[in-house]
Amino acid sequence: MSDLRQVAAPPWEEDLLVTAEFERVVHVWSRERAARCATFETVHDDGSRVALVPGERPVVVAGAYTRQGVCGYDLSGERLWQDRSRTNVQVLTALAGGRVAVSCDRGPTRVLDAVTGEEVRSLRGVLRVIALTEDLSLAVGGGWCRLLDRCLDPVAPRIATGLGPVWFAATDGEHLAIEDNGFLRILDPDGRDRVEVGDHLRPLAHDPVTGTWVTIHETWAGRASLVRFDDDAVVLEERPCERPRDVAVVDAGKALVVLTGAGLQVVDCSNWSTRALGAA
Repeated sequence: MSDLRQVAAPPWEEDLLVTAEFERVVHVWSRERAARCATFETVHDDGSRVALVPGERPVVVAGAYTRQGVCGYDLSGERLWQDRSRTNVQVLTALAGGRVAVSCDRGPTRVLDAVTGEEVRSLRGVLRVIALTEDLSLAVGGGWCRLLDRCLDPVAPRIATGLGPVWFAATDGEHLAIEDNGFLRILDPDGRDRVEVGDHLRPLAHDPVTGTWVTIHETWAGRASLVRFDDDAVVLEERPCERPRDVAVVDAGKALVVLTGAGLQVVDCSNWSTRALGAA
């Protein structure tokens, strides 16, 4: 799997995920069957991301940083639509209800119907959207972030952050954990910081089985480890692992799909057990 660079799935998805090579080629995988179920070419290039939008008709959405814009494909590889109205696509986020958030270098984040490509909402000032659950997302702006409901309406005041945008966030349904410019922040329901530590811990998921936060911690020396910590950011367990190229949270935080140079692995967040996901 030396050509794979990305893995993506919404955090509530229980079966399908998508991986992307350096350019164009994507693969759709089934965790239930532990095998690859589709491979096809898209407009994806190295400057952008891909997304898997589940539903009655699952859709792979691929973006291009150059002139191709963004496209939707069914699992046979048939192109369903293409939108060239904006280039420099950087971030694609699958949302509940068969939608995808498209964030570019400039302009508002657009929310599209993944099957038709029709724009259903525009989020001004939002640099990217992080899907936390089916009913909760995090809008990220310049120096702030804000919780949104399923309809993408604000449910809480803005949270002030550092100059760099938030890239990692997770929730347990009550607390919000974010990585803010190298600092791990865990916020109480009232929006106040419960704890802030500068250990570069990126909150990837909250495991509902153990009631703990889970992440993969990478050091400047190139080493990586699976880390479990509590609501006060106290590390409870740490185990060395291979350095990931990319990670996707699935099963509502119960598992991580980790892409490394050796391939795809599904990690059970409750006990760190792993299983390989098919062959390249």
